[in-house]
Amino acid sequence: MHNVGKLRPTIPFIMKLSLMFVTLQLSFIGVLVAGNVRGQNLDKLKIGIKLNNASIEEGLITLSQKSGIRISYEDELLQKESKKITLNSNDITAGAVLRSILEKTNLKYRLFKNYIIIDARPVPQQPGRITGKITDNRGEVMPSTTVKIIETGQAVQSTVDGRYSISLKPGTYTLEVSYISYLKQRITDIVVREGEITALDISMKPDAKGLSEVVITSSYKKASAAGLYALQKNTSNFSDGISSEQISATPDKHVGETLKRITGVSTNENKKVVIRGIAERYNVSLLNGSTLPSTDVQERDFEFNLIPTNLVENIVVAKSITADMPYGFAGGLVQITTKSVPESNFLSLSAGSSFNSRTTGKDFLSYGRGKYDYLGFDDGGRSHFPDGLLNLVGKFNPAQDDSKNEIKAAQVAEQNKRIGGTERLGARTFQSMPSQNYLLSLGRSYALSSNKERKLGFVGSLSYRNTQTNDYVSTMRRGDWTQAPTRGDDPTDINTGNIYGFNTTLGLMLNGGFKTEKHQINTYNLYTRIFDNRFSRYTGWDHNNPKNEDNRKFPDIEEDDRPKFTDLLQNKVSGVHRLQPFKIEWSLARTSLKALEQDAISASLGGAEIGNGVLYSYTPGSTTDPGAGTLFRGEYIYKERNFDATLSAAYDFKLGRTQHIFKAGGNYLKKHAYYDWEILPIVKSASSTVPTELISIQDWGKYMGMENAGNNLFYFKQDYGSNKFEAKSVNSGAFAMLDHKLLPNLRVVWGVRAEYFKLDTLVNSASLLKDLNSKIFFEEKKDWYFLPSANLTYSPLKDLNLRASYAKAAVRPGLMESSRFSRFNPNYGSDVRSSGVSSTLIDNYDAKIELFPGAGELLSVAYFYKYFDKPAEYYRIDRENNGRGYITVSNSDWAKVRGWEFELRKNLGFLYQGLPFLKDIYLSGNLTLQKSEVRARDVQYEKTANGVDTMYYKYMKYPRALYGQVPLLYNAGIQYVGKKLGLNLTYNHAGYKTFITGIEPGLVEYERPRSQMDAQISYKFLKGKMETKLNMSNLLDAPFRYFINDQSTYEQKPGTEHLMDLEWNDKYKYKFGFSEKFEEGYVDPVTNRQVGDRQTSTRYVGRTFSLSFSYNF
Repeated sequence: MHNVGKLRPTIPFIMKLSLMFVTLQLSFIGVLVAGNVRGQNLDKLKIGIKLNNASIEEGLITLSQKSGIRISYEDELLQKESKKITLNSNDITAGAVLRSILEKTNLKYRLFKNYIIIDARPVPQQPGRITGKITDNRGEVMPSTTVKIIETGQAVQSTVDGRYSISLKPGTYTLEVSYISYLKQRITDIVVREGEITALDISMKPDAKGLSEVVITSSYKKASAAGLYALQKNTSNFSDGISSEQISATPDKHVGETLKRITGVSTNENKKVVIRGIAERYNVSLLNGSTLPSTDVQERDFEFNLIPTNLVENIVVAKSITADMPYGFAGGLVQITTKSVPESNFLSLSAGSSFNSRTTGKDFLSYGRGKYDYLGFDDGGRSHFPDGLLNLVGKFNPAQDDSKNEIKAAQVAEQNKRIGGTERLGARTFQSMPSQNYLLSLGRSYALSSNKERKLGFVGSLSYRNTQTNDYVSTMRRGDWTQAPTRGDDPTDINTGNIYGFNTTLGLMLNGGFKTEKHQINTYNLYTRIFDNRFSRYTGWDHNNPKNEDNRKFPDIEEDDRPKFTDLLQNKVSGVHRLQPFKIEWSLARTSLKALEQDAISASLGGAEIGNGVLYSYTPGSTTDPGAGTLFRGEYIYKERNFDATLSAAYDFKLGRTQHIFKAGGNYLKKHAYYDWEILPIVKSASSTVPTELISIQDWGKYMGMENAGNNLFYFKQDYGSNKFEAKSVNSGAFAMLDHKLLPNLRVVWGVRAEYFKLDTLVNSASLLKDLNSKIFFEEKKDWYFLPSANLTYSPLKDLNLRASYAKAAVRPGLMESSRFSRFNPNYGSDVRSSGVSSTLIDNYDAKIELFPGAGELLSVAYFYKYFDKPAEYYRIDRENNGRGYITVSNSDWAKVRGWEFELRKNLGFLYQGLPFLKDIYLSGNLTLQKSEVRARDVQYEKTANGVDTMYYKYMKYPRALYGQVPLLYNAGIQYVGKKLGLNLTYNHAGYKTFITGIEPGLVEYERPRSQMDAQISYKFLKGKMETKLNMSNLLDAPFRYFINDQSTYEQKPGTEHLMDLEWNDKYKYKFGFSEKFEEGYVDPVTNRQVGDRQTSTRYVGRTFSLSFSYNF
């Protein structure tokens, strides 16, 4: 026990008892009783004291001993202080010593009767802030608007982006907003709480009648609701979106999972976006206003799983077009905005883990892993493609005397050594681990002026995620696996498999900005790296070798391992300058993408009966194989670099009492893409006696020394004609548009956009080669297009909008779509080829009714019609009529799409006013219905008598959905947002979807309807600083199911075999009991064959449960 006591929390009550009881209690906890003290004695009591670098506790003990003063304190208080005291005096008062000890600390003293008690100083109240955005009646931001606090006289002006921020002591205030030619607003009852932000967005009304002295007064509740209305109501185009707060209430890990929550939006594989049923190639993706490159070599799309949701501020999907929108789209423009200058300082840490019902803790198959796979980098174990490899075709034959070979066996042996061994090859079993994710976010905001709105700030974020998945494929009958069962009633004649996914995602973001009343400069920097290793393993009977009890007792195994490293880097700087009456906006951006598939391996295994079992072994290719053979390694690298620039100027003016904006500007987008690939088959000659079926594939490298060339394995390097491609394109445009506020309730926005496009192929190894006896026929004939657009908004009531719009758009080909690249895709079971496409022109018509019942609430109905001239779709081509075929992107002749959209967001406060919590419960839902017809076409090639390639088209008009289209989509959800507890339940349903199309009905593949239910429970602790979330995804364990209307379900009408231009109903009819929808059918008792639709693929992804914790400092 110290001589100086430790005061317990109950002592103020105890001290109200007798002095004797206080003395005993304080003595019990170690209080020194030395003598009485009164306040007037402290500065009269003289002592001598010597302290040398002493702690506060040592100082108090010495003071007590020298003066005889009774002092009490809590140990915990003193342990928080690090101050050291040095004091040497023979004649100093006790009061002076005490003040010297406590000076510049968080401690104070007080006198209680005859005792001194050391307490903590009260924490000064932290100010709160009122922040928000000011907009006019068109939704345009209003810089330089004066915002004044009536009670204090404080005033600031809004910055160039319309934002303002005022720091105030806790209390209730009245705020006044004024701007020339706009009605002054006064907002009362604004409550500012300690350390909190009070959000208040304000919508200003023009002073059309010159009533300069009129002041509109409203309460905070009413004004904040009006501000929310303005953001929803005043956009000039049709759009839907989702905010970071809404995203955080879902279990979504990346943007690909979030997009399907938006009205009229669905996704393919949670990566590729389909808007209003229009496939990914007709949608444009912008990150902070700059176009994103295509992430897939063979498709014009962006895979949204590259962007983690924790970096996103909001996502807006524009569905109608204005002239200032760069780059053509038909479905929608996906605008992703990452976080920039924060409203307040923050530091946030979060960590989480997830469990999948089909993956976690179970066997996980993969080829050899690298030491740094969990970090997203390769350790060199996949580097098997050195430069300068020798092409062996026609130059090396192991079966002949080596002296006759142009390339000698020793050179082949050296090349085998340079390439490396086979240690990584072959499937092995790992234990799947729970997914894990971590996030560190930091935001800082600095006010550079006390009386003007000048702010500098930045937001930084570092994220990590590792996810492991095991998708079970219960049915696989695509491409090589197309063959129907030999007997329809044989339950063992099935093709099954698994797709194992190992994904590591690293995200780094650093955004910053500077803004004043008239100027704003922002910079955006985003880097994402993904290591995605997809290993698929299918077991079954392939197309050429159906099950046969005599010689095909055991199914084949096909393996495909694709480790892919993707780097996405965007650097952008943008500016906004308000120089009355002009508003100037500009941006410069550089975006680069690199996708490297390193040591991708395809392999086949055959089974042989041994005793009562079966032995599976890897099969090397043959030196006589014309292509890659049965086992090969590959490296595929795709690089794309985009440079993007925009510039626009808007001029505000009046004609009489009507408001107008004239806006003009342009954009420039330059793309440069490079693609290269290399394949290294592993082969042995027919005379080789190497027992590859008995030795481990990891040991094959020991048999590559070429000591006996005819009896060894080696890498059979070949030159493939289409292994290099390089191209660049320029897409530039200029626009002019007018925004008229003709009446207080009528707005018209119209303009025209002139767009130029030029594609240059720099290197294309396949452009002069024949493929299926045909050359590429690229139909692009027009560089310039003039694209008009008009949007009209009429508001007959304050909370009601009637909208209509028209726009023409041009969707240009992707860079790789003009290549002649072909590659096997294990998910399709066949090759996917590029063969060249032309631009698509689209006429877009939209109409919409919007009703805003309250803040954050919406009821809307929309109708749209689109006409596509030369839409590009993914076709399955089957020249040999064997069901296998290949897949290619090609232009159809035309398509028409019609649809309806419905959306509802409403809280339940209207049910009963006596239950306030009902206002925190929101119901939401959206429904999309659409129908289309397509005139498909299939190019036919012939040679003239002099050997010149010619082409013509075979047409078929279909009442089917356009490629990627979903005729039925709906989302439903219920959400409770309390101060601490949050609950969210969402349900998403997508109807039949066209997955792959074709000229014949037996080639068109559909995805069956799928429903997904997700839920989240969240709770906030420690005054909201800490939050935990329990996410539950795919609670119904809904599979992805695909099918084709099998030829057994329909028949061709006689006499139509050679007709070239028909409607579907003119040529075909479904048999009784069948339609275009899925019908499983039955087994024919005579033939024992299945009669019904062919189930091409069924894949289960499992249920996922995740738990995360976050803390905000």
